[in-house]
Amino acid sequence: MFPFDPTLNMIAPMVANDKSEKEEKGSDKPEKSTGMQVERELFEARIVLISAPVDAKLAHAVNAKLLALERHNDKDPIYLFINSPGGEVHSGFSIFDCARFVKPPVATVVTGLAASMGSIITLCAKPERRFAFPNSKILVHQPLISGLGGSVSDIEIHAKDLLETKDRIIDIYVKECSRSRDEVKKALDRDNWMSAEQAVKWGHISKIVASRDDLKF
Repeated sequence: MFPFDPTLNMIAPMVANDKSEKEEKGSDKPEKSTGMQVERELFEARIVLISAPVDAKLAHAVNAKLLALERHNDKDPIYLFINSPGGEVHSGFSIFDCARFVKPPVATVVTGLAASMGSIITLCAKPERRFAFPNSKILVHQPLISGLGGSVSDIEIHAKDLLETKDRIIDIYVKECSRSRDEVKKALDRDNWMSAEQAVKWGHISKIVASRDDLKF
């Protein structure tokens, strides 16, 4: 098995070396050992936590865990627990696509906030495998512009790409939430906050879960 090193947010092989462990000194050792044990337990439970802004580093860590879990067992479900304010569009798409690429069925569980690309990642699971905790929130909106600059020609190129990305996001919501294109455009026009109950009605999630027994599909 390959446990996850939380200090690196990457997969790291376990190396048994009692002598070096005994010689190792430092106040951070107990905390690191506890973190490693938690990561091992999560691996055994087939749970992947997405609890940070979406960026390339997070996408690498999540995708690595998805692929490792598939290699370990390609039959049992993988659970993505999501509490993220969103972030980079293409990093979010990377997680979305990888979750659909692996063989095991993937379920998503919104545990706090699934905003922007966090809400898109929630949709990587099939409709009947999308869950949310009772007090969770979902935020959907159109892509945000940041750091746009350069020559007029470069700005035109970026603007074209941004519009194409917006269309792709609209297409995902239309398909995955069973909403018309006009309904999705209206929903994404401004920040659109949804409670767990509202997200069920909108088709974003299928079920609100309050206990482990509720998390079934």
